[in-house]
Amino acid sequence: MGSLLSRRIAGVEDIDIQANSAYRYPPKSGNYFASHFFMGGEKFDTPHPEGYLFGENMDLNFLGNRPVQASSYILSFPYITPAPHEPVKTLRSLVNIRKDSLRLVRYKDDVDSPTEENGKQKVLYSLEFTFDADARVAITIYCQATEEFVGGMAVYSTKNPSLQSETVHYKRGVSQQFSLPSFKIDFSEWKDDELNFDLDRGVFPVVIRAVVDEGDVVVEVTGHAHVLLAAFEKHVDGSFSVKPLKQKQIVDRVSYLLQEIYGIENKNNQETKPSDDENSDNSNECVVCLS
Repeated sequence: MGSLLSRRIAGVEDIDIQANSAYRYPPKSGNYFASHFFMGGEKFDTPHPEGYLFGENMDLNFLGNRPVQASSYILSFPYITPAPHEPVKTLRSLVNIRKDSLRLVRYKDDVDSPTEENGKQKVLYSLEFTFDADARVAITIYCQATEEFVGGMAVYSTKNPSLQSETVHYKRGVSQQFSLPSFKIDFSEWKDDELNFDLDRGVFPVVIRAVVDEGDVVVEVTGHAHVLLAAFEKHVDGSFSVKPLKQKQIVDRVSYLLQEIYGIENKNNQETKPSDDENSDNSNECVVCLS
């Protein structure tokens, strides 16, 4: 569907941080960034102290936990270090949720809706969005969820099973519409502070996870997923809306924090045909800014 550009520099510094600790900014003590950075195999001095080159500093809080040692192996970066004259490697992006299409759908006249104490029907909401997939995917919605990485894949848990939707399976295709009216959100049961991302507890108001689900038949696409993190806003009239926070792209069990995606929505709306070279560079269709 698109291409991700990945860079890797040999000799990454090993710092003494607990394996299961999450990145947090600002740190409790000391500096977060070094006085220099590497790009394209060259060393550069940092132009602005404590400045994140690829986004806002607070974006670092969405990176999640550090890689951890699994039961039988240690997770490592799966790509060979490129030659100095070729520092960029193209990665395949198999699924993308169009964050600008994310919306809340209001339900009020449902006869099955519960009523409030004053006899009025509760207003319930469901989520809808548009997504593109170059493989079969399985999509699940999680509310008030915490994040953990297991085997390189993001796993989300909710405090109550009712806050997790059923998993819906889709075939490959572009401009597909996700709608699940059976999973509704009742904001009357939410506290105001639960509508926003809780940095201290690491709780996301809503997480949409789309995992590539081709089984074990196509080994090349295992370990791929797209995650959309979002929060809710309550308006003065009592209505609610949803606001995307960040997107994560997981490719070959390596998680990337996306800054922006360009070009995917301009693809042909007809289902894409597999190319002769599955590893061909599709960067003319999609450009991704990530970190």
